[in-house]
Amino acid sequence: MKSQAKLVVPVLVFTLLAGCTAPESVPVTELSGPCDGVAVLVNFSGQGENITKCVGVQGDSALTADLLEAAGVTTEGTAAYGDQVVCRVNGVPSEAEALVVEGNDPYFETCQEMPPGFAYWALWVKKSGNSDWEYASEGVNSLMLNPGDSVGLAFSLAGATPTPDSE
Repeated sequence: MKSQAKLVVPVLVFTLLAGCTAPESVPVTELSGPCDGVAVLVNFSGQGENITKCVGVQGDSALTADLLEAAGVTTEGTAAYGDQVVCRVNGVPSEAEALVVEGNDPYFETCQEMPPGFAYWALWVKKSGNSDWEYASEGVNSLMLNPGDSVGLAFSLAGATPTPDSE
């Protein structure tokens, strides 16, 4: 009886894992015109190279965090607010480099609390190609987007509030 019990656990684990499959990859291309999926734009405001990608969507919608990941964009939240606040995108701003903004002391972003009003990432959403950019009302781990939508991150520095597609 003991030998049968030893076989049950590995067989059960194998059976459960056999039903799990990795998600299929989605096509990701440079954004150069209309996008059949979700347009992903990141405006680093001179702190890095901007990103413009078109990410395919399987099904009716996709989670923003998954779309960003597919586009090669990594985000970091804050200790206090988790992923509801984007603190860092692809390592920007670096914790090791001071952000120098006129009228403020040099600032080192630690991602512990809410970033300051003179240096923060804004999460933007554009529902359909014809609408205007709006601040997202949800974080990257809860915001669902549909094909034809756009999502963007823009680094606001020194009081400027750029949109993802601004220079």
